[in-house]
Amino acid sequence: MFNPAYPFTLELLESFMAKEVVHFVKSTYTRGINHEIKAAYLISHYHKQPEAERHYNAIAHDKSRAIYDIRIPADLEKLRNETIPGDTCRSSSKLIHPENEKRATAHFSEHAKRYLAKHTEWDLKGKITIYPKFSFQLGELYVRIAHQGDKITVPFSDIENS
Repeated sequence: MFNPAYPFTLELLESFMAKEVVHFVKSTYTRGINHEIKAAYLISHYHKQPEAERHYNAIAHDKSRAIYDIRIPADLEKLRNETIPGDTCRSSSKLIHPENEKRATAHFSEHAKRYLAKHTEWDLKGKITIYPKFSFQLGELYVRIAHQGDKITVPFSDIENS
């Protein structure tokens, strides 16, 4: 499974803190699991508490979910622990590494064309290049695709499985 997320590192956490980001939500992140990594989590950052609570409440089914406020020392310590990769466990940020969008363009171009041909009425004749723009919404990876002024946003898994 393609994982475009940036690792959740101590440097990244400190950068968020410098930008006065205080709310974080942890969720299970199946895209981060591979043959070596058996447990993976996505750490989403929020400037406003209601946004973090909305995400947290939307994933009530996730047994690994957690919500953190770094102004609480115990929460900050838990987040610092999330930055330490384990042998079989990793945490990622909802930030997308720019190189991964280029990799996705190369690897999933035909998948995207199949999806668009089936689910849109876009004119896809001739040589076209699809440039995806990734984003996370409530811990789920989405891709925005634009073509001739039209735009769609779909779960990336829909493209990946086309």
